Amino acid sequence: MPSRHSTTSAMTPSYGLDAPPVVAGYVAMGLLGVAFLLLTALTAARLLGPGLVFCVVGWGTAALLLHSSLRGKRLLRDRVLDGLAWRGDEDIVDLGTGRGLMLLGAALRAPQGSATGIDLWRSVDQAGSRPDRLLANAAALGVADRIRVVTGDMSAPQLPDACADLVLACLSIHNIHDRAKRRAVIDQAARMLRPGGSLAIVDFAKTAEYVADARAAGLVDVCRSGLTALMWPPVRVVTARKPTA
Repeated sequence: MPSRHSTTSAMTPSYGLDAPPVVAGYVAMGLLGVAFLLLTALTAARLLGPGLVFCVVGWGTAALLLHSSLRGKRLLRDRVLDGLAWRGDEDIVDLGTGRGLMLLGAALRAPQGSATGIDLWRSVDQAGSRPDRLLANAAALGVADRIRVVTGDMSAPQLPDACADLVLACLSIHNIHDRAKRRAVIDQAARMLRPGGSLAIVDFAKTAEYVADARAAGLVDVCRSGLTALMWPPVRVVTARKPTA
C-alpha cells in the first residue's frame, strides 16, 4: 500500500470559496448589524438588540463558512481519503469536482491510477469553478497528466460500466433539486464502480436519502457518519462498497 500523501506543495492549490452568494449574504447581514449599532450610538434609534443579533449571526456564520472553504474542507478531505484502503493504481471518478478538492487528493494517493472529474462548472456553487482552475491545481500538485476533465451532468455521466475503483462526491449532489435525478446519481455511481469499489459522499443535506439509494442500488457496507463541523454547515460522510463478483 502506498504511503499517505498530504496535499502540500511548493505551489499551494486553491480550491475556491464554496457558495459565494451565501457568504456574501451573511457579510451583508453583519454590515447591517454594524449600521444598526452606529445608528443606536448616534441617534435615539432603539436598534441595539437587532444590531447585536445581526452582527453575531452575520459575521459569525461568514467566519465559519470562510474557515470551511479555506481550511476545514481540506482537513475533512484528508480524513475521508485516509480512511480508505489504497493500492495506488485506482481509477477515480469525482462527481461535481469543482476545482478538484476531492479528485486531486485522491489522485495523489493513487500515483499509478487515473482521475476523472465531472462537473457543470457553476460558479454559484463554488467561486472560480472552471476546468482551467482544476487543471492549474493539478499542475501545482504534479498530477495533471493523470487528470481527465468532463463537462456533463453527474446524473447521466457518459462513462462506461465498471470504470472506477472509487467514486467521490463532495457538496454536489444536494444541488440537484429533482429527487429522481439525485437517485440517478447514486445509481450511476454504482454502475461505474468495479466489484469491490468504494463510494464516498460528503454532504450537509440528503445524506439519509443517499444511504437508502445506495442500498437500493445494490451497494453494501453502507454507513453514514455523525455530523462534523470541520465544514460548515456541518456535514456527514456516506460510504458504501460494491459487492465483489
